[in-house]
Order: sequence, then C-alpha cells, then structure tokens
Amino acid sequence: MQGDTYLIDTPTAEVLPLRDLGIKSRFFSGGGLLTYFDFTVINRLSIGASFTFEHLIGENDQKIKALVPALQVKYRIYDGGNYVPAFALGFDNQGFGYDHDKDEYIHKAKGLYLAATKEIFLPGLVFNPGLNISTDNFEFDKLAGFSALAYNIKDSVNLMFEWDNIHSIKKSRLNGGVRVYITENFALDLALRNFNEKTERIAQLKYSCGL
Repeated sequence: MQGDTYLIDTPTAEVLPLRDLGIKSRFFSGGGLLTYFDFTVINRLSIGASFTFEHLIGENDQKIKALVPALQVKYRIYDGGNYVPAFALGFDNQGFGYDHDKDEYIHKAKGLYLAATKEIFLPGLVFNPGLNISTDNFEFDKLAGFSALAYNIKDSVNLMFEWDNIHSIKKSRLNGGVRVYITENFALDLALRNFNEKTERIAQLKYSCGL
C-alpha cells in the first residue's frame, strides 16, 4: 500500500505515484467541508488545490460561504535509506478555522515546509517530523515545527498522533485519530484536533486513483 501523503494536519515525505489523483474531504464543525485535490504531474512532484465551504452540511439558517481556494505543492527530494529518513519539500497555504472578523485563519497554514518520514523500532511505526514557516495566505509568518507518529496495523488501521505548531508550548496543538482503510484506495479518518485546548471533532474521506 502506498504511504499516506498527509496525516491529520501534518504532511509526510510521501508523494502519490505518477499520474495518480488524490481526493480528501474533511467534514468539520458548523457544517463545514474542506476538499483537497492532489495530482502527481511528474515523478516525485505533486500539485493540488483545496476548497473550503462553511455551513454547507446540515440544517442551519446561515448562508453557505465559499472561502478563497488554497494551493499545495510537494516535491520528494530524497527517498531515504537504512538510517536516513525520506525528505520532501512543500508549500501549503490552507489554514483552519476562519475568523471573519479578523479576516484570517485562527490556525495558520503550514506554508513552506520540510517533512521527513522514517520507519522506527517496529514494522509499521512511522515517525514524521518537520519544520515549517507558517503563512496567512501568501504572507510568511513564523518558524514552527511539527512531529507525528503513525502506526499502521496490517494496512487495515493507522493510528495517528500529532504535535503541531511547535512554536511555543502554549500555542502548540495535539491531534489524534484513526484511519481505517476500507479498500486499498479508500480510507475513512476519525480524529480530534487541538484536544489539549479546545477539541474539534472531524471526519475525513480519502480516495486515490490512477488516471
């Protein structure tokens, strides 16, 4: 099974195979829907876009709002070895939790990032650390870090834990979730975001296919 390119909020060093299309839909609080489209245009390089709609799902009196689309680019620069992780360089300006009063995302986007991926200690236990310069739209903000552990159990279930936005302990976020592989190309995620402060429950559907 191809490695996961993203966990909950953190990227990995994995890229989909050449000419593969990836689609991920995230359902979040308030009837929101965030959908990503990701396509590997040449070997090791993927380009994508994401679209956010607020108040789209469920019964509510609020008007559906479409936010400005975001861009994602990732290039796998090194495949790794016995003792050295794989590395990928990327850019992602999709934030989370839009504040309409301030006209900005509460949780800033990853921005420019360097992600690493390495299996450690046990088969299926994968460590995914990284560094990023967060961004609001295309304006770079601050240097931060992220770190994630994922434990793949027989390509059926993936347990995920993330420590994100490591800029200061107070502002960092803890995320946790489970990914269930329904088929080789289709998965369901159930996760808790920011459970160290104000927990948000999310569900994600992931699908990939060759074109």
